[in-house]
Amino acid sequence: MGPNKLRFRQVHLDFHTSRDCQNVGAEFDSRTFAETVKMGHVDSMTIFAKCHHGFSYYPTKVGTTHPHLAFDLMGQQIEALHSVGVRAPIYVSLMWDDLAGEQHGEWVVVDKSGAMLMRSPGSGGRGWTTHDLTSGYGEYVIAQVQEICRNYPVDGLFFDICFPIANYSPWNQARLRQADVSLDDDQAVFQFAVQGLQEYRHRLSAVVRELVPDATIFFNGTITPVMGNTISFQTHLEIESLPTTSNWGYLHYPIMARQARTYGLDFLGMTGRFHKSWADFGGLKTQDQLDYECGVVVGAGGRISVGDQLHPRGVLDPAVYRLVGRSFERIERLEPWLKDTEPTAEVAILNHSKPVSGQSIPGHSDDVDGAAQLFLETAIQFDILDANLDTNGPTFSHYKALVLPDGFVVDAALKPKLEAFIAAGGKLVLSGTAALDTTNNNRGAAFDGVPVRYVAPAPTVPSYLRLDQQLVGETELAADYDYVFYEQAHQVQPIEGASAYGTLRRALFNRTWEHFTSHEHAPVGESLGTPLVVEKGNVLYFAAPFFSAYRNHDYWAYRALVQNVLRRFLPAPLLLVSGPGWVECTLHTQEASSEHAARQIVHIVAYHPRRTLQPIPHVDQSWATAGLSIKILARQEQSPRRVYLAPDEQPLHFAREGAYIRVDLPPVGAHTTLVLE
Repeated sequence: MGPNKLRFRQVHLDFHTSRDCQNVGAEFDSRTFAETVKMGHVDSMTIFAKCHHGFSYYPTKVGTTHPHLAFDLMGQQIEALHSVGVRAPIYVSLMWDDLAGEQHGEWVVVDKSGAMLMRSPGSGGRGWTTHDLTSGYGEYVIAQVQEICRNYPVDGLFFDICFPIANYSPWNQARLRQADVSLDDDQAVFQFAVQGLQEYRHRLSAVVRELVPDATIFFNGTITPVMGNTISFQTHLEIESLPTTSNWGYLHYPIMARQARTYGLDFLGMTGRFHKSWADFGGLKTQDQLDYECGVVVGAGGRISVGDQLHPRGVLDPAVYRLVGRSFERIERLEPWLKDTEPTAEVAILNHSKPVSGQSIPGHSDDVDGAAQLFLETAIQFDILDANLDTNGPTFSHYKALVLPDGFVVDAALKPKLEAFIAAGGKLVLSGTAALDTTNNNRGAAFDGVPVRYVAPAPTVPSYLRLDQQLVGETELAADYDYVFYEQAHQVQPIEGASAYGTLRRALFNRTWEHFTSHEHAPVGESLGTPLVVEKGNVLYFAAPFFSAYRNHDYWAYRALVQNVLRRFLPAPLLLVSGPGWVECTLHTQEASSEHAARQIVHIVAYHPRRTLQPIPHVDQSWATAGLSIKILARQEQSPRRVYLAPDEQPLHFAREGAYIRVDLPPVGAHTTLVLE
């Protein structure tokens, strides 16, 4: 198959097939399978070795072949895919395995209540038997992976269900006591699981690299805010993110991708052809919907993986591959404008993970999520950056500004880096208590340059925002209205020489069960005499953490205020978009080659939701969006030689306006690619 570099058009072919399914693979035909895959313009397909039910789909001496499978399904799939030039990475279910749970109860994870982690007896609902990879089960998995690598031409391994979970089984309790870990310390027990899993993943990765040095390796379950800790045992990242489910939603991938792309690895964005989630047999997206999702994936810098599920009989659905094929054919034509490109970012949000306080790895803080949402809606090009992790990715100097989210603690190692960044002309945006000492003993700041001293939390939640004309600018905001701030705001004192804007006001009182008025919170009370926004030199401070409040309450006033302030604080942004926030624009650069001149590439995806009583809006209809105009900050003094829409190279008129190239777009659909060459 040649080099195993990640490709752009992958299908992840699920095949979780229980013993209740008869005649497994009985209608599989290698030639038809390969022809259907090629009809879909697929260049990589993940196929199954072992599923969550615990069955294998090849003749195995280690595991258990599905009882109703009479031939080597996986082997024939690999042969069929390779015959048409398609990669065939292999799927292995790690921690979920019902069959192993039946045979080895001692391998099963037990929660703190003493219950085994498995589907509730008598329930037909979801749930799988969960195993501890540091038990004998881990040896079983390694033996099966060795068997696969020795007997088949392996392009890559996709290890699914690989996340730390505390285990209180009798066997693991003995190990915890031996390691001097208190069973009453939830965080210590969880960290013991984190360390054990980390060591196991390194070991399993080493097994694959020894037997198949060129294989791609990915462990699903590692795409979290601490994904940087997993880079050493993976070759790439895959962001599982089916947007039509509450597990993910339509903002999960765009946010996670902005962090994943900073590690110097290729990554895939995984959506699905399903109407809802995995194994939604009979569920199928519209063309507009899949085109939009593919556009979001490549716009953030990823390659595409579309989830499908094979029928137990072993037959692919032609309708699925006609749908996928139409989207993938377009992506295939776009590949000259996708390969060797670099997503650009002018701002980095410093990753601020919530502290581990229980038995799971938490997600991004609300302030990080809210900043990301706001930047996506206002065309600010951004990454999410691990502040203290040395990787192959960008450093602070790559960005014009850094955002320190509410609660961000600046330690001794980070302090000189931030000070050097400011001294070199970089700008900082601080939200809420970021970089501030809020303790009673010391109300100072973490480093020189922070333009405020902390006084106290606002005495009421909510509080109110009285804006001045500087904060209103040319927005729809008003300077004679008190805007509610639904979350905790902060009273600060500007340092000498700082510029302060707006005023924080309290509510009449906090609402309690015996002390309330009307239906919601109390109305505005007296002014606290402290500012909303403070600026000095290269540091901007928000006394109300607008990002988390925007994430949690979606109040347009917060977006308008922040956007107005940032346009003044960060002049000359990479993109200026005249259009609604549901049109997402991302900028890439592509250096000159023997085949083309240097390019700036803008991906434009238009989100067309409709009203629904369901919690997740479906983007199953698109229509031409007219009246969009984009200004792109020119990379050099001369204007581009030509501007066009890829892949058809339809020429567009453009005009130079100062440092920008202005393009008025024709009506655009779900995904449009604009090129300045």
